[in-house]
Amino acid sequence: MTGPHATREATREEQALTQTATDRCEATTRSGAGCKNGALPGGPWCHGHSPDRAEDRVRIASAGGRARGRPTTENAFSVGEKEQAARNAALTRENISAASLATLINTRARQVKDDPPTIDHQRAQDAARDADRRRAWAEWHRLQAGRHRATLTDLIARHEAEAERLSLMPGGGGGS
Repeated sequence: MTGPHATREATREEQALTQTATDRCEATTRSGAGCKNGALPGGPWCHGHSPDRAEDRVRIASAGGRARGRPTTENAFSVGEKEQAARNAALTRENISAASLATLINTRARQVKDDPPTIDHQRAQDAARDADRRRAWAEWHRLQAGRHRATLTDLIARHEAEAERLSLMPGGGGGS
């Protein structure tokens, strides 16, 4: 890679190579793999998994879709009002637990949409697929029987004709 981003990419690759397992987040992703992000200093988790950063994640998520340069109510506060708002919005342990629980519920709700069908639904699908297969095999056997019938009818006619021809020949076995 060349250009202004080359140094940044090289730095990221170097960091990934030099980062030890203890520097990585200890959380597990939805797919079951370990999180590959770096852990925050002094903690076992990255920004995305740290319970201490739940407030930041909620604030950032709620700001989604707003342009950076547009004024928001957050920007309209004076410094004192911002400090007061920050104190009022400080999450207690219960609120952190509630925020974590809300995140878990939302995550699970998204997973339910992607979950495979229930066992009863799966059994019904399996039964329908088996019935379709049985119908297909029955049709195949009917077609094979028709082919064999035509082949055998021709074969029987050929043998009867050959027997008749042989019995009409002089010195042939005219009958038993």
